[in-house]
Amino acid sequence: MMIAFISYPVTDLDRAVEFYQKVLAIEPLFHREDWAEFKIEGQRFALKKESNPQTGGATVYFMAKPLQNYIDRLEGFGAKILGSVETHSYGKLAHFKDPEGNIFGLYEPPIKQ
Repeated sequence: MMIAFISYPVTDLDRAVEFYQKVLAIEPLFHREDWAEFKIEGQRFALKKESNPQTGGATVYFMAKPLQNYIDRLEGFGAKILGSVETHSYGKLAHFKDPEGNIFGLYEPPIKQ
């Protein structure tokens, strides 16, 4: 699998976008109501609006196309999905916890029409 993107949970998306625009000295690729994304040398860095972010920190998302195949594979190893698959305008997300308690995600981009 390849890394699709890394995201930070934020409560104030507009403030976070403004901060990272200054830090990175670039404009976001896009800035929606609940999600913003920057492209940094071929990698993606995302900010996700959360009303109650967990303890903070980054989440690594691995590209998973199609998502369900990867969910089935992980569940075959005994991994359990956290919550349910989230569907957004920017794609589908599924979250898992590794044996050390770290949360990681799977990402399936939206189908282009």
